[in-house]
Amino acid sequence: MAIWLRRKWSGIISAWSDMRGHFFYRLIWLGMISACIPIILAGMGYYQIAVKEAYLKTEEESRVSLKFVSDRIDSLLAAIELESFQLALDPSIVDFLSGYRNGNDYLINKQMLAALDRKKHTNDFIGEILLYQEGNKMLNSVYYGQIPITNYPYIEDIESVLSMDSREAQWLYLPRSEKSGYITFVRRLPLMSAAKGMDRLIIHIRVDKLKSYMNDSFFSFTDKSLLVTDAKGLTLFHSQGKSILDTDEHHDQNIKRVVEDQKSSDMFLATGPNGSETLYSYQKTTSGRIYISLIPKEAFAKQLGWIRWMTICAVLILILVAVLLTFFNSMRVYSPIQQLLKQGRDLSLGTEPNHNPNEITYIKECLNYLNRETKSLSTYLRKMEPNLRERFFHKLLEKGYADQSLLQKECSDLGISVSGSYIVLVVELENVHKEKRFLPEDKAIIGFAITNVMEELLEEYKSLSGYTFNLNKGNGIAVVSCTDMSLLAKESHKYAIAVCNALNRFLKFKVSIGMGTVCTHIFDVPVSYQEALLALEYRLIDDSNPVLYIEDLENPQRKMVSLYPHQHVESMVSALLSKDAIAAKQALKSFSQTARLSQSHMITYQSYHLLLASLIQSVESQGGSIFTVLENNLFDQLMERKTSTEICDWFTDVCFPLIQRITAQNDLNQLAKGKSDIMRVCQYIRENVQCDISLTQCSEMLSMTPPYVSRLFKKIMGISFVEYVTNCKMEEAQRMLLESDCTLQEIAASIGYTERNLSRVFHRYIHLTPGQFRIKHR
Repeated sequence: MAIWLRRKWSGIISAWSDMRGHFFYRLIWLGMISACIPIILAGMGYYQIAVKEAYLKTEEESRVSLKFVSDRIDSLLAAIELESFQLALDPSIVDFLSGYRNGNDYLINKQMLAALDRKKHTNDFIGEILLYQEGNKMLNSVYYGQIPITNYPYIEDIESVLSMDSREAQWLYLPRSEKSGYITFVRRLPLMSAAKGMDRLIIHIRVDKLKSYMNDSFFSFTDKSLLVTDAKGLTLFHSQGKSILDTDEHHDQNIKRVVEDQKSSDMFLATGPNGSETLYSYQKTTSGRIYISLIPKEAFAKQLGWIRWMTICAVLILILVAVLLTFFNSMRVYSPIQQLLKQGRDLSLGTEPNHNPNEITYIKECLNYLNRETKSLSTYLRKMEPNLRERFFHKLLEKGYADQSLLQKECSDLGISVSGSYIVLVVELENVHKEKRFLPEDKAIIGFAITNVMEELLEEYKSLSGYTFNLNKGNGIAVVSCTDMSLLAKESHKYAIAVCNALNRFLKFKVSIGMGTVCTHIFDVPVSYQEALLALEYRLIDDSNPVLYIEDLENPQRKMVSLYPHQHVESMVSALLSKDAIAAKQALKSFSQTARLSQSHMITYQSYHLLLASLIQSVESQGGSIFTVLENNLFDQLMERKTSTEICDWFTDVCFPLIQRITAQNDLNQLAKGKSDIMRVCQYIRENVQCDISLTQCSEMLSMTPPYVSRLFKKIMGISFVEYVTNCKMEEAQRMLLESDCTLQEIAASIGYTERNLSRVFHRYIHLTPGQFRIKHR
C-alpha cells in the first residue's frame, strides 16, 4: 500500500513539474477560462429568460385559442342539438309517430323520410339520421328507408341505444358507428312523454369533419390536441383519437381534477397520456361541456429550439473570439522569438536533445540536434552525388574538350593518366519495351543497377582497371585500361561476356555490349565511345551475339547485297488484307532475313521504314484514312526499337493489328454502302421486270464496274445477278398465270422471254410447265 501511494504521489508531482514548463499553454488556458466562463453563464441566463417568456406567451395563446375554439365547436354542437329538436317537432315526424291514420300511410311515410333527408343534406356534419319506432320495431333511415330492425346491418348500435335508461338527449359513441368514424346524438321521442317505451331519433355526426373544423381554427402547435367531455368528464371526442386516452390513469385523474374544479377556465402542468409532462388548459361552457387542450412539453422544446441554437451559436462565436484574442495576446506576452534567434547564432553545443519540461530549453536542444543532423545529411548527399571523375567523363563523352591543355590539367588533378591504352564499353538493356518491372521513366534506376554490377566485376579482373558510370539513359559505360595494350581488347571482351552473364543471372536482364577500338590517349576516348554506340547499331543485322566489337563488324572484305525485298512486301500486304496473320508473320520473317543481307545498318534500318510506308499506303489504297494510321506515331515507335527481334515483334504485336483493325473497319463501311447500292439495283429489277435488264446497265446506274457489281451482288444477296433477275421474272410469270387470263405467249412477251424460253426456264425453276401450274393452283 505504501509503495502504491508513493507511486501515485510521484506521478502527481511529475505531472505538475511537466506543466510548469508549458508557459504558453498555461497562458492560453487561463485567458480562455477567464473569457469563456462569463460568456457561458450569460448564455445560460439568456436561455432561461427566453424559455420563461416563451412559456408565458404559450399560456396566453393557448387560453385565447381554447376560448375561440370552444365557442366555435360548442355553437356547432348546439346547432346540431337544435336541429334534432326541430326535427322532432316537424309535423311529418309527429304525424308518423302519433299513428295518424286517414288512409294515407304511404304519404305520411314518404313525408317523414323526406324530412329526414332534407335535414341530413342541410348540414355537412351529419352522416346519417335514423328514426326508431319502439311499437312496431321498425327503423327509418335516409339510406335504407323503412326496414325492420332485424334487417339493419348495424343492429348493435340500436341495441346499445335501447339499453340506455337516461331519458335525456345525449352524445355518445356506438360500437359500430365509432369504427366508421361517427359520434352519435340520441334524443327520445315524443319530447313531452315520460313513458318507458319511447321512440328514438338518432343522428350520426362525422368525427373527421369535426376534427378538420377544429384544426382549421385552433392549432398553433403541431402536437397540440383538443379533448371535449361532458359535465361528468365522459369523453365525447378527441382530436387525435378517443382510444388513446381510454387506459391512461394519469389522464383520468387530470380529467377528474378539471371536472371537480369550480373555475370556468384554468391551466396546469401534469403527467399526461403516455407518461409525458403535458400542459392542460380547459374551458367550461354553459352547455355543460368542457374543452380541454393538451400540449406536450416536447412541443415547447420544438418551439424553443431556435432559442437554444441561437444561444449556442452566439456562445460559440463569442468563445471563438475569446480564444483568438487570448491566443494572439498570449503570443505577444510569451514571444520566445528573440531567444530562439539568439540560440540560432550560438549553435555550437553538440549535445543530444533530451526531454525537458521547460519548453525553451527543449527547443534549444532540438535546434542543436537538427543542426548536427543537417550537417550529417549534407555529407551523405555529397556522397550520393556523382564524384568528380564521373563528372569529368560525362563532360568528356557528351561534349568533349576543345582545349587539350585543360583536359590534361583536369586529368592531372583527378589522377587519370593522359597517355595509355583505353577502350570504351557501352551496355544497353534489350527488349526494354517488354520489361514489366520498370516504367519508362525508371531508366536511371536501370542504369544504376547495371553500373553496380559492372563495377563489382571490374574489381575481380586484376589485369584491367578503369571507371564505370552511367549517363542516366538506362545504360552502363566502362572506360577500361590495361598495362599491356595487346591484351586490352581480349581481356575487355572476356569482361563484357562476364557482365552479360551476371546481369542475366542475378537481375534477369538481357543486355548487349558495344566495344569501341583501343585508343592510346585520353583525348581519343570520345571516339571509342562513338564506335561502341555504332557497334550496338549492328544488332539490327545480327542480334545473336551479345558482345559487338566494332573491328569485327566493319570488315571491308565482306560482300554487301543491296536488294530490297519487294516480293515479301507484296506478300505481307496481301496476307494482311486477307486477314492471314500467320502468312504475314512468315513474310515479315523472310523480309527481315533478306534486308539483313545488305550487312549495312543504315540500309537495313531504312528498309524497315520503307516497309512501314508500304503498309500505310496499302491502308490508304483500301479506302482507309491515312491520318488514322499516322496519329499513332508509328515511325517514332519504330525508331525506338534497336534490334531485329524488337522490330519484328513490334510489327507483329503493334503494327499488324492496327492495320487489320483499320482495314476491317473500312470493309464494314464499304459493305454498308454496297448494301445500299445493291438494294437500289434489286428495286430497279423488280420495277422493270418486263424489260431486258443487263448487268452493264445496272453498273452504269451505280457508276461502278460490272465485275465489282457482280461480286458485291453475290456477296450481299447470296445469289448471282442473273439468278436474281430470273427469279423476279419467274415470280411475275406465276403472278400473271394466277391472276390473269393472258396466254402463255402474252406472259412471255411481258417479261422479255419467248414462249419456248419461258416454258423451259419455268419448268427448271418450278418443276411444272406454265399450263400445269395454272391448272394446279387455280
